[in-house]
Amino acid sequence: MAGKKIKTDIAIIGAGIIGCCLARQLSRYKVSVIVIEKEEDVGWGTTKANSGILHAGYAGEPGSLKLKLTHRGNKLFRKYAQELDIPLKNTGSLVNTASKEGIKDLEQLYWQGRDQGIEKLSIIIGNQPIKAREPNISHKVCASLYAPDACIVSPYEAAIAAYENAKANGVKFLLGHEVQQIQSEKQFRLHSGNVVIEADYVANAAGLNADQIAAMIGDRSFKINPVKGQYFILDRETGNFVNHINFPLTRGREKRSKGILVAPTVGKNLLVGPNYQPCDAESLDTTLKGQREIKKKASNYFPHIPFDKIITSFAGIRAVSDTNDFIAASSQKNNRFINMGGIQSPGLTCAFALAERVIDMLSDCGLKLKPDKKYNPVRSSIKRLNQDDYLSNKSLYNRKPGYGRIICRCEKVTEAEIVEAISRGARTVDGIKFRTRAGMGRCQGGYCSLKIVNILSRELGIPAEFITKKGNLSPMTGRRMQ
Repeated sequence: MAGKKIKTDIAIIGAGIIGCCLARQLSRYKVSVIVIEKEEDVGWGTTKANSGILHAGYAGEPGSLKLKLTHRGNKLFRKYAQELDIPLKNTGSLVNTASKEGIKDLEQLYWQGRDQGIEKLSIIIGNQPIKAREPNISHKVCASLYAPDACIVSPYEAAIAAYENAKANGVKFLLGHEVQQIQSEKQFRLHSGNVVIEADYVANAAGLNADQIAAMIGDRSFKINPVKGQYFILDRETGNFVNHINFPLTRGREKRSKGILVAPTVGKNLLVGPNYQPCDAESLDTTLKGQREIKKKASNYFPHIPFDKIITSFAGIRAVSDTNDFIAASSQKNNRFINMGGIQSPGLTCAFALAERVIDMLSDCGLKLKPDKKYNPVRSSIKRLNQDDYLSNKSLYNRKPGYGRIICRCEKVTEAEIVEAISRGARTVDGIKFRTRAGMGRCQGGYCSLKIVNILSRELGIPAEFITKKGNLSPMTGRRMQ
């Protein structure tokens, strides 16, 4: 059987936060764009399992892209979050130290941030003024660097928002297709099963597999070293345990990461983690050793964390490059092939700034970028029940009676929201979960999963035994998928 051929100006490999933000920014112009993603949905790689932090921009090695782009990225993300209706909360952050020697390190971060143009930074000295901001912090903490521009955000909802807006503006997405081979001559030919994509330009945003994708054109200039980080999510009733994103001051070997944080989430939970463990790219298991490490280190700064309120634990994987910096440059093998690799923290913060940088590189190597007057920058999220004022939900119910039927008790997610998520592209139980929060609450889907399967079956017109958690290898009913 003859394969399907698709022609496009630009092919983006990977539909994580980087690929989706780049697609959205490119949709401003009169160019054709296709995004190829091996998973069944967007944001299912490193994007869905990270800390969800918009960093202020004071941290990073001098001269690094991480340091250069973070402050700009923070401002761009907050701007576009308004256009895309991305859940975001400006909590500010604290970097905490329990030693007087650490104050010098805080001062270094302070001046580094000021050099990047961050004006709203301050160092708080003394336990009492710090406790005024964080009542549950240890009495041992003697100084903190306060950055009011830091925010918490839902990373997977951000990817979904950028995806929906890019799609509405004409970008095509090829989900469930893994790039297996790339031929690079006058044009690029990307092979995925029986589909061939012919593109003039390629942006490699393949996350953990970015080095393998680059190697397909003979580019072995960088290597990705996966690093796992485990987290705890605590029940919503603990969401006010801290008021800010709290980092420990890391020194020496621990400076390879930002340390084990304690922070609120936009879902009103408490997040604790991650640790730092080199691993296999497919290693998403959690371990007792890792969990003990997180509890011990987090308790150094917050001794009374209510770990008895844990509702789930999970692991995410960082795509760490061998340079420990972002890779964001045209390949030496072909300048029309742009690598975006090693996008670990603060990669989420820098997503739109990296997209801006890549668009400049595409223009420099010949892509004509003419603004599209039909471009619409606005996307609205799924309307949710107001859990603080239930009387205000009457208009939602009058518009769609499905708002009167609660499917997920823990998160108060209604049938109408689930149906809307399906209309926007959700095809799996996890697709519903990341769009609506159904299954993210105290019972972790114990009550609502079967109900969601039945709604998916009804709306998609397929038998329930063919509904999966996250694709063909994860049937919800136990039936083996062919």
